[in-house]
Amino acid sequence: MIKTMRLLREGKVKNIFELESGNLLLIFSDRVSAFDIKFDQRIPNKGKVLCKFAYFWFNNLKVPNHFIAMRQDNAIEVRKLSMIPYEFIVRGYYYGSMLERYTLDSDFKSLFGKNLALTKGAKLPNPIFEITTKSEEHDVPVERDKVLDSGIIDSGTLKEIENRSLAIYDAMFSIAKQSGFIIADVKLEFGFDERSKLTLADSIGPDESRIWLEKDYQPGQTQGSYDKQLLRDWLIEIGFKEKLHRLASRGESPNPPKIPEILINQMSDRYIYVYEKITGERI
Repeated sequence: MIKTMRLLREGKVKNIFELESGNLLLIFSDRVSAFDIKFDQRIPNKGKVLCKFAYFWFNNLKVPNHFIAMRQDNAIEVRKLSMIPYEFIVRGYYYGSMLERYTLDSDFKSLFGKNLALTKGAKLPNPIFEITTKSEEHDVPVERDKVLDSGIIDSGTLKEIENRSLAIYDAMFSIAKQSGFIIADVKLEFGFDERSKLTLADSIGPDESRIWLEKDYQPGQTQGSYDKQLLRDWLIEIGFKEKLHRLASRGESPNPPKIPEILINQMSDRYIYVYEKITGERI
């Protein structure tokens, strides 16, 4: 039984508490955000799915991680780490923010040694590793040289993170494929334990990855998502993302629109469906 804990941070989805033991308690809520905007409505059972998915991946990926134990349906206890203040992304498919950058950035086009004419949603010749800032507001890509110049990690550690991230993506992709799903990309976080050992941290689930149903996958189209991309797609469709960019140029932020009840139910159903299919467990 958890007796004493202190709130350290309330994030977009998770609340993080410090326990009397010094460990952390991650409590996953039903809150939802997209394009760095928090919405007033909740997605039923989302917190449970995110928590149980984190438990599943931490126990099935053969890498050192901070997981200790499940404490509730929506809470896990983890070891406290010295966190690396960046997020590390592996992309296996041409989708999301990658679409805009590929169009605008000539250097980005030569990632594979040649300029590629990629179709939206196409599988990349090989997965790529990227680094972004870690922020509650807006994450932006960071060049490797800038990461190294910060002095937070050295080149050897960065290479270890890259290799480990690519291996995690490959493992997740293989596990999901057995259940008929595609992991298009994944966002990972790492920290150092008390012995300075690189350790996988935070959580992994539909808020940290794009998940598609393999039988419905068609390059060149918007993919049917089993993650919060469903909300992003709706916001793009109603013009909210365009409005967001327009107001951001003036230093303003719009109020979030009300998510339709049908979309809330669809998201909840898809979160549950993908969890139960990949893990073989019931919510």
